[in-house]
Amino acid sequence: RNAIIFSPHPRAKEATNKAADIVLQAAIAAGAPKDLIGWIDQPSVELSNALMHHPDINLILATGGPGMVKAAYSSGKPAIGVGAGNTPVVIDETADIKRAVASILMSKTFDNGVICASEQSVVVVDSVYDAVRERFAKCGAVILNKKERKAVGGVLLKNGALNAAIVGQSAATIAEIAGIFVPENSKVLIGEVSATDASEPFAHEKLSPTLAMYRAKDFADAVDKAEQLVAMGGIGHTSCLYTDQDNQPERVAYFGQMMKTARILINTPASQGGIGDLYNFKLAPSLTLGCGSWGGNSISENVGPKHLINKKTVAKRAENMLWHKLPKSIYFRRGS
Repeated sequence: RNAIIFSPHPRAKEATNKAADIVLQAAIAAGAPKDLIGWIDQPSVELSNALMHHPDINLILATGGPGMVKAAYSSGKPAIGVGAGNTPVVIDETADIKRAVASILMSKTFDNGVICASEQSVVVVDSVYDAVRERFAKCGAVILNKKERKAVGGVLLKNGALNAAIVGQSAATIAEIAGIFVPENSKVLIGEVSATDASEPFAHEKLSPTLAMYRAKDFADAVDKAEQLVAMGGIGHTSCLYTDQDNQPERVAYFGQMMKTARILINTPASQGGIGDLYNFKLAPSLTLGCGSWGGNSISENVGPKHLINKKTVAKRAENMLWHKLPKSIYFRRGS
């Protein structure tokens, strides 16, 4: 019992299966059966579907695109699926700009932006927009000009969906694919845009070191833009706010109320913050992040061991005694 079989993404099969083998060898050394952990050497859609429908499979944990998650939920087996992220970040005029920019760049360059909680758009209040823009440029981000932005935007999507060729690639590689030049050590490509709907390539989930940057009139407008971005492609997943959290509790509360996301991060790099435990202790450490009913998922938490086990409860008969202390003497009046 408690066996697991991994069906990795074809482009990540070597790393995934190597990690599974490391865990298997450690488990065997600790006394586990040799076949407790398994994996598919040459994964495919057909093999994944066959695995999900196998009679010995009791639970499916699906991390991937909407098609695969839908297939898991349609398999007839209990399934836990997770949704897409399109994390917006709001930076208001009270935020520590240096910390905000450093955190975003650290998060967005972690694994070249493949973490689904990573920042996809930055929405900046007008009064500090130029300062934030300048700080990004100073710290290694490339602010694309109009021609460059159009070129990069042209390779972000393919047939209306995320272009797999850019996923996890470096900023320089993506620029090369787009036919433009940026320094090899460039950290992130930033496109300054205004549209928050599906017509704007930069408004989508990009899973790469690319960012959209929006100018907002004020805090309320920034939150409104963030709401639109979440609704367009990342509902239920993650959102982030940089503000003076000690002196702006009402803004933290307002942001939390308005965002339809299961993870609402304050002054936190979204990748490391969303996966839990590193920058906060309210989120369980996990790379599988549920989006709840908003995102068509069965859970809205970070998926962990507790979601994968069956619990037994033994309940013995017992009297539900209710006690209260009475005074030493009790007197009753006539007719009481």
